[in-house]
Amino acid sequence: MIDYITGKLIEKGPGWIVVENNGKGFHVEVPLSRDIEKWEEGQEIKVFTRLTLREDGLNLYGFAGAEERNLFNLITGVSGFGPRLALSVLGLTSASQFYIAVLEEDVKTLCNIPGVGRKSAQRLILELKEKLPKFFPSFPGEEVTKGDSTTEHFGTSADEALNALQGLGYTYAEAISVLDKIPAEEKNTSTENIIKIALKKMSTR
Repeated sequence: MIDYITGKLIEKGPGWIVVENNGKGFHVEVPLSRDIEKWEEGQEIKVFTRLTLREDGLNLYGFAGAEERNLFNLITGVSGFGPRLALSVLGLTSASQFYIAVLEEDVKTLCNIPGVGRKSAQRLILELKEKLPKFFPSFPGEEVTKGDSTTEHFGTSADEALNALQGLGYTYAEAISVLDKIPAEEKNTSTENIIKIALKKMSTR
């Protein structure tokens, strides 16, 4: 399996890029995400990849971050969601937006994605609602110090939420900042609920 490719971005177009590595050009299909749109030709990049074997040959899919690739793998595991549709989902929603939509069973938001109808949105929710919190449970957070004290802890559920937010691409500082603003009584709930509250606050910034 090709876990990632580092090299020079030679060419790009809507939904694809060509990366040169050791004299070889890799054609990679990518989502139309903002992170990838920022990449410029001639730039050295790192692309997290997923290689699949289809009837028409090998296909290489690429992502700006490992969390995007992980979501791609989850989405393509849902019946009726092939790689192209999964790329469409990731191109039109951020990891956090997708997370909120699934956990809150927001069929309307998911149906705004081309190719996703009501039944397929409901299937996404049914198959991923339990998997998403388990899939991003405990990414190691960087430790910081405050004077002579060590990393602050909010409690088990909030600490798990802190790690999950980092797994979704937020920095430690961003995650700590938003968790600080959540009232103590709301921190004494489930990890899933804390993540939902935090992501809502993030989206309104």
